[in-house]
Amino acid sequence: MSVQPGSVVTGKVVRLHDFGAFVEVEPDVTGLVHISEVHRDFVENIHAYLTEGQEVTVKVVAIKDDGRIDLSIKRADSGWEDEVQRRQSTKPDKEFNQRLRKFMHQSDMIQGEVRRRKRSRQ
Repeated sequence: MSVQPGSVVTGKVVRLHDFGAFVEVEPDVTGLVHISEVHRDFVENIHAYLTEGQEVTVKVVAIKDDGRIDLSIKRADSGWEDEVQRRQSTKPDKEFNQRLRKFMHQSDMIQGEVRRRKRSRQ
């Protein structure tokens, strides 16, 4: 088998399921592209992105001990790693964190009041 983890190959979609697509990367060598690895965006319906018989470029993510092959379409795109690095390098929104802390404080206060009222009724 010439497919190795990290390699980018072209394959053919042979079966679609709600959870992902089986892609033949070599004759009699099929791997799974999980639905979360089809596109950068959330994929609710795999049929909106892929069709049986379609040629796709995939990255071999892993080959498991039992021989199953994990594939990714979104990771085969060279821009994917750039986007991941960009997302990781962005600093958290300071204003959002302040709003979140305020919300959590208000929520704690309300929950405390609910518990006090519940205890006073008993």
